[in-house]
Amino acid sequence: MEYSEKWTDCEVQALLRIFSSKEIQRGFASSKRNSKVYSNISAQLLLVGIHHSAKQCREKLKKLKQDYKKIKEHNNLNNSDQRTGKWYGSMDAILGHKPACTRNVESKDSEASDTDISVKGK
Repeated sequence: MEYSEKWTDCEVQALLRIFSSKEIQRGFASSKRNSKVYSNISAQLLLVGIHHSAKQCREKLKKLKQDYKKIKEHNNLNNSDQRTGKWYGSMDAILGHKPACTRNVESKDSEASDTDISVKGK
């Protein structure tokens, strides 16, 4: 099967709808290795006619999270110069309620995603 390299706005919206689902969020929360979760996301996209591999889904979500984090940090530091982004509102709806997190530095799994995190203080 051929996978598309570029993501259209419609495809990103579908990705975020799937990413925000309770099933997917539970999968990320309960798994050290998220490759199965990304495969599930890719399979759900395929059901609606969107062809992106699990790796592409992981990379796109990683980029969306990085962009979200940069804007969020900027806005927390600069009250008068608030920024937003194309997907900021959607990402904030999904991630805005989560506590501050840090990477799990004990993880040596190169396949671990950026959602392989541990909550500070635990």
